[in-house]
Amino acid sequence: MNQWPQGRSLEAVQPRIRVALMEFGLMASLFGLYYVTRGIAAGRAYDAFQNAFLVMRIERALGLNFEQTVQTFVLAHPLLTTVLNGIYTYTHLWTVVLFGVWAFFFMPQRYREVRATFLAMLGVGLLSYTLFPLAPPRFFPWRGFVDTLALSRGVNYDHPGIATLYNPFAAMPSLHVAFSVFVCVGLCRLSRSWLLRSLGFVHTLLMTFAVIGTGNHYVLDCLAGTTLAISAWYLVPRLLIHPAENRLPVPLPTELSTRHRLLG
Repeated sequence: MNQWPQGRSLEAVQPRIRVALMEFGLMASLFGLYYVTRGIAAGRAYDAFQNAFLVMRIERALGLNFEQTVQTFVLAHPLLTTVLNGIYTYTHLWTVVLFGVWAFFFMPQRYREVRATFLAMLGVGLLSYTLFPLAPPRFFPWRGFVDTLALSRGVNYDHPGIATLYNPFAAMPSLHVAFSVFVCVGLCRLSRSWLLRSLGFVHTLLMTFAVIGTGNHYVLDCLAGTTLAISAWYLVPRLLIHPAENRLPVPLPTELSTRHRLLG
């Protein structure tokens, strides 16, 4: 593990802090641009509802349509509903930010792949939302789904300040789940601490429970988000490897090796 400079004097740490501020300023700008773009690229309502009916049919065929069972359990426990609303609303980005800060300062040699993997996930998510708009379960109250955020917090999705940055049909894949899996897999790859790995795993389970329990995602959305994060972690770091780093040394024949030692 590449730690902070020895002595941790202010002079030694300042350059790293400046780089960190520039790095996270850039990432914040890109993420803000992503949110603006996803709001501009909000899906078409008709297509989004047709796609939702398709997802529901697929889930019924596969036996995965247990969103209402989860919601029924959640709504029976008001405190659980409040906790899941908080997990869905507040931990979505902060866990990614904290993981990014940790990777930058304590695993700087791996930060490049962390950043590239995260940005690849953002790009695929935006493309998917544009090509496959999907109305989430909470849009179907006549089918028994409940929007727990609107119910308990009175969230108005049509408010101008929210609607500008909000795509109501950005459900497939679930980036809430994808980001939590991204952090979980990242901790398993970069950290040897069982505590950090366990926290990543628990957060992924809670986030998956939250997105279904609040009526914001289907089970298939969660599976797609999980697949996206795992695929990104598998592919992106391999694409970043320099060809020279992937080249295995070729052993010399015995005669050439002996002659080389004699001449060298």
